[in-house]
Amino acid sequence: MSQGKRARTALRTAVALALLGAFHLLPWLQLNGQPALLLDLSARQFHLLGVTLQPENALPLLWLVAAGIAALCLVTVLFGRLWCSHVCPQTVLTRVFRGLDRLTRFDGPAARCGPALRHALWAIIALWTGISFIGYFSPIGDILRDLLQLSLGPWECFWIAFYALATWANVLYLHEQVCTHLCPYSRVQHLIADARTPTVQYNARRGEPRGKHEPGSISALHRTRGLLDPVTASDYVFRAAHLAIAGALPKFNAAHLGDCTDCGACLSVCPIGLDIRNGHSSSCIECGACEDACDENMASRHFPEGLIQRAPPALEEAATGLRLKPLLFGALMLVALVLMIVTAGAPQ
Repeated sequence: MSQGKRARTALRTAVALALLGAFHLLPWLQLNGQPALLLDLSARQFHLLGVTLQPENALPLLWLVAAGIAALCLVTVLFGRLWCSHVCPQTVLTRVFRGLDRLTRFDGPAARCGPALRHALWAIIALWTGISFIGYFSPIGDILRDLLQLSLGPWECFWIAFYALATWANVLYLHEQVCTHLCPYSRVQHLIADARTPTVQYNARRGEPRGKHEPGSISALHRTRGLLDPVTASDYVFRAAHLAIAGALPKFNAAHLGDCTDCGACLSVCPIGLDIRNGHSSSCIECGACEDACDENMASRHFPEGLIQRAPPALEEAATGLRLKPLLFGALMLVALVLMIVTAGAPQ
């Protein structure tokens, strides 16, 4: 495994374990004899870290939510779609399922047992996810007790089954289609970002012209060719993406080839079928699968990694001057936090 892929995999795994651990453990935590986090709809109370809030004094919580949204926008404009690639529940659960898929692929006679085992394990995870989610609205200890005694109420049964089925079906059948078609954050992300927001992109100046490499060839970074000028690199990308218009690319000798070996790995692993080499698309959810595949290919040929990576736009493309959106989102976050503190201390 390449160093870049190893580091990204370790980070994603750590974030996923932290988020899943927090999600499933929070309903069990108690402070001063009360749940640490519980939205008790029947009693019209919200328990948060030992504090009980009524609907009429929950305004500080709304300002905290507003501050969180502003913080998400600030992180997005400064660092790109880290939410989609690391934190989004759909992304985390999809990675859990794909890990389960790898673990239940067997060889020989046991291969036929793999799908049944995979679906059974995923059904258990989905059911426990539904129970944990309902545990934020009703004490989870009572839910489990009633479940074991087969005395759950009809509404509890409905919502547990609903969220378990939603978890099971979303990840099993929809995967990243939720991200591209249903997610509201995906719809507005291009409005949040600015001209200097980092994106996952292909370094065409280093990679073009793409083509098959002879064994033992060396990277363009280590040859006198170096990086192409931006115009020439963009022309090669356009011609490779529009063969019907531009015609087939000419044959290049080893001295002129870029580092892209045209293996197609970045395209084959993309969950929504984008070719990152054709330029960044607003549909890209920046999951990093193309980064991992390309780094693996580069490492196998002893080329430097990073032909595809998360980076800000090239200097010749990026705007200069003051960045207004980070200042705006930062100011909104601070205002929301101040209002949260003020309203929390105001007499009720």
